[in-house]
Amino acid sequence: MQQRLARLPAWLCMFALAACVLWFPLGRPQSNWLSQGVLALLVLGVLSNHFLGSCAVRHVPTLLAFGGASLLSAWFSRYADASFARGAGGLMLLLAFPAAQIVAREPTTLRWLQRAMQAAIIVCGIDIAWQYVFHHSLLGGIPEPADRWRFTGSLPNPNEVGFVALLLPLALVTPTTKGRASRLRSISIAAIATFGVLLTGSRTTLGGLLVGAWTRSWLGTRQFLRWSLVIVMVVGTVAWIGDLGSFRKRLTETLRPQQEMRLQTWRIALEAAVERPWLGHGPAVFFEVNEASRKEARPSGWETPPGGMPWVHNVPLELLVERGLLGCTFFAALSFLVIRDLRRGLATARIRPWAVGVAGSLAAFAAMSMLDLTLLKDWCLICLCISAGLASQFGASSAAESR
Repeated sequence: MQQRLARLPAWLCMFALAACVLWFPLGRPQSNWLSQGVLALLVLGVLSNHFLGSCAVRHVPTLLAFGGASLLSAWFSRYADASFARGAGGLMLLLAFPAAQIVAREPTTLRWLQRAMQAAIIVCGIDIAWQYVFHHSLLGGIPEPADRWRFTGSLPNPNEVGFVALLLPLALVTPTTKGRASRLRSISIAAIATFGVLLTGSRTTLGGLLVGAWTRSWLGTRQFLRWSLVIVMVVGTVAWIGDLGSFRKRLTETLRPQQEMRLQTWRIALEAAVERPWLGHGPAVFFEVNEASRKEARPSGWETPPGGMPWVHNVPLELLVERGLLGCTFFAALSFLVIRDLRRGLATARIRPWAVGVAGSLAAFAAMSMLDLTLLKDWCLICLCISAGLASQFGASSAAESR
């Protein structure tokens, strides 16, 4: 009875995180009942773990310091009402960080969470392919794009498929004793994920897939590195001939960076960061910051920034603008602790396969965060918290084994 009770926090946290992950392919904001249910499970899981002492959770003071800095930024923001309204849910979802540590403590719950990741990736890929073939998505019956390019399935925006690149390195982790069935399953999941991403035409997500794969290969067998150039050439040729996801158009846009709206947005963000360097403008208020900038008179040669931009499309710059140097400092401190734990996990043979997968996920997030991701989106924050939480728990397990 005591053993079952000790495992209760891990199962509560696993159900909460699995529900979030399985909701990703729908690409819609979580309904009120689902959001409240997930948050309730996260709170119950973390609190029950605290009282039962099932798992030692790491780096909570630093996490709380980051959350406190975010609240302080919102409190002194000129857009305080909007910041609290939009940022409160994100602060609550930071509970996914200790929840992932609790889940990783139990091998069974960790495997079930991995199965949820695999299911989400497969469903998303099939949904996008279904829309490409049958002219409407499988999940929501959403019609294909009018110009027949950048298919997104039930996702509202092509870049929303970015969760696939973040979860794929973890979804492909296999036991040390790999069999033919495990290899076939991994190849199938990777193929479905890649095909779905190509149809979306998301350059950021495709780059994230490559970064995650290269990182896993470099830290693992390095077999992929030997064939990476060939794979890129083959995939690129097929995508060019079939014009999957309007590959030709997207490649042409990439070769003309002067037309990229992100450069204008980053310029506005840097200007706003200089205006309030210590506390920032408040979490989740870049939309207001950008719209205020659009109303200002511009000198000759300065292009008006694009309207309706709710995030910076660069996570480090977003942290600096919205949370200031104070929030950036605590986020950097937490990142340092997570990377240190990950290095310990990579040095432990039993944990290494999972640590390699986490390294691939975090590397993909780091690369994609420079061009698109935002902590304003639930799926970005949850994927980051899951990977960081797993890394922290693997570091704890490694330290315990070395004693």
